[in-house]
Amino acid sequence: MSNFPPDAVASLWCPHCRAPLALRERRLSCADGHSFDLAKQGYAPLLTGRGNTTTGDTADQVAARESFLATGAYEQLREAVATASRTTAPGCVVEPGCGTGYYLAATLEEQLDSSEPDSNQTRLGIGLDTSKYALRRAARAHPRIAAVLADAWDHLPLRTGSAACVLNVFAPRNGAEIARILHPEGHLVVVTPQPHHLHQLVERLDMLTVDLDKESRVEKSLGQWFHRLNTETIDYWATWPLAYIESLVLMGPSARHLDIGKLRSQLNRHSEPWKITVAVTVSIWKT
Repeated sequence: MSNFPPDAVASLWCPHCRAPLALRERRLSCADGHSFDLAKQGYAPLLTGRGNTTTGDTADQVAARESFLATGAYEQLREAVATASRTTAPGCVVEPGCGTGYYLAATLEEQLDSSEPDSNQTRLGIGLDTSKYALRRAARAHPRIAAVLADAWDHLPLRTGSAACVLNVFAPRNGAEIARILHPEGHLVVVTPQPHHLHQLVERLDMLTVDLDKESRVEKSLGQWFHRLNTETIDYWATWPLAYIESLVLMGPSARHLDIGKLRSQLNRHSEPWKITVAVTVSIWKT
């Protein structure tokens, strides 16, 4: 049975009435009588309203994601996110749409290893997702991660100003809620794909292309509450065997409607390894 970090409760509130929550044994409850039993896999089920119909990534998608990320194929990106997350602001690191907790776990290690004298050496992470399968892994990704079942598009079950840093890595951006939970001294880290990101897969496997207006859409979704402080471009060639590419495709949204046999047939038409372009933007935003 996975443990839920008890100190993380101070950053949460009831998704029904926004009252403070308390943890007793393995149950979160508020003074108004709402209660939530922690799952045996360690996550807190705070998904309510329309979010109850949202299932998030499937078990197969999550398994493929974990398999792909375990190869280290995105390690350079992971390190960039961790570095960008450094902050001396009070509060926790929050990642709506955290998936398996891959990036969130890295940020907590970065906080731990930071040489900045005011760095919080025991900073907590709160990962939110609508996939129970992903949260089971996130709860085990780092002992200081509190995994929470919640919808990034809904009101987040977090207290106002409780986040020192918010991560947004290939995930939905709810600008109003991110701004609300972010501490005035904190910042937001956003990772978005560039138009030529993974373009070899688009060309050979008929995958969806990256929106050419992606950056302007990011500005539009955040501009009402945030201004951009800094942008880092990560652009490199990677050499991947077919097994990496299969996992990458199967972890995405198209996997729900994909014929795996057809995918493998397409992959096998090409000799391995493949040279793949990884091209993303890591930007830092402040309110």
